[in-house]
Amino acid sequence: MALQLQRHGARFPDDNASAYRHAVHQLARARKYHSHLKFMNDYEYALGQDDLIPLGATQSWASGAEAWARYAALLGNAGDESIFIRASDMPRVVDSAGNWSTGFAHASQGHIHPKIDVRLSEQANSTLNNDCPNAGGGTEEMNTWLHQFVPPIIKRLTKAAPGVNLSEEDVFSLMAMCPFESMTNARVDGLEESGIYERSRLLAKQKARSPFCDLFTKDEWRAFEFHGDVEKYYKTGPGNSLGPVQGVGYTNELLARLTNTPVRDNTTYNASLPFPLGHALYADFSHENAMVAVYATIGLFDRGPHTKDDAERVWVANRMVPFSARMVTERLECGAGTGRTLIEGSDGKTPDGTYVRIFVNDALQPLEFCGAQGDGLCRLEDFVESQGYARRSGDGDFERCYN
Repeated sequence: MALQLQRHGARFPDDNASAYRHAVHQLARARKYHSHLKFMNDYEYALGQDDLIPLGATQSWASGAEAWARYAALLGNAGDESIFIRASDMPRVVDSAGNWSTGFAHASQGHIHPKIDVRLSEQANSTLNNDCPNAGGGTEEMNTWLHQFVPPIIKRLTKAAPGVNLSEEDVFSLMAMCPFESMTNARVDGLEESGIYERSRLLAKQKARSPFCDLFTKDEWRAFEFHGDVEKYYKTGPGNSLGPVQGVGYTNELLARLTNTPVRDNTTYNASLPFPLGHALYADFSHENAMVAVYATIGLFDRGPHTKDDAERVWVANRMVPFSARMVTERLECGAGTGRTLIEGSDGKTPDGTYVRIFVNDALQPLEFCGAQGDGLCRLEDFVESQGYARRSGDGDFERCYN
């Protein structure tokens, strides 16, 4: 059995689009431009808002094709009936699920074409959406970091563009223009045979690099990256006391699927919607903040962001939840008579039994919290036991979201 939780593909800016447009407008007020800013003499803001971009559609398509390559053997003769797909009902998420299904069908040479079985409203209880009104969003922590690294940038840009009056938020928005504009201009043709991560590397070589990328130093880009780490850690991650509870509902669904038992959850699980058990492959499509909450609930990436210069830090948002990020949980039967290849552990063999392992963006997670010994394998019962916070429906934290 394989259970995939995936973020939608690359998109235009979301609610921040107005801030990006405002920052570009502020920069356009300069009397003249020096150095790398000369492109502003004829620059026009051309990004859309919210919708998927071609790269994002391709990412989901490639993920579906790769899912076929990895898990087709699990489907047996049941075909489409062995796959269950859900999507949060925002258009870019539904579109990503549809693109994934198309990629899966293409890789199967049209033999299997899975459909989206359930769309979960983001206006109601949903395990694919983070929702906790009292949680806050880590704004204070993010602003603290902005105050530390942005002022020298303002000084430099003001010198290079006399007459501008940039705020710290404007500078952050100008930095964000680099990835969004570069992704929007990325070429996606001629890469159909590449895997999703090989495809990403090829795209990086073929993209039209945004001129905003050259306005900042490598150290400033490291600071920008760290801002994303801080945001996710204090928004729905373990840095927020009400962050992990937002992933409890999905985690309890995960446990139900792994154990083939009904869901036991008193948080965001919606019992009025179909939730069949016994499928070979599950694919759920969601947003990055919901995925971060699930990571926090399960206990993945459990060391905080610390400092941007900490080479050992594991909490790096752009590795955890990039566009089209995916967490794949596998249930494996090991032993004679299972019909499956034994998975060798550090001692050369794996005892008979049922095991769980988790990959995030193809990186095997250590799962020390349930007894994995370097091979990422936990006995199913040990993994279930390790998820006490979820099984107790968040120890009352869900009620704190609303009281």
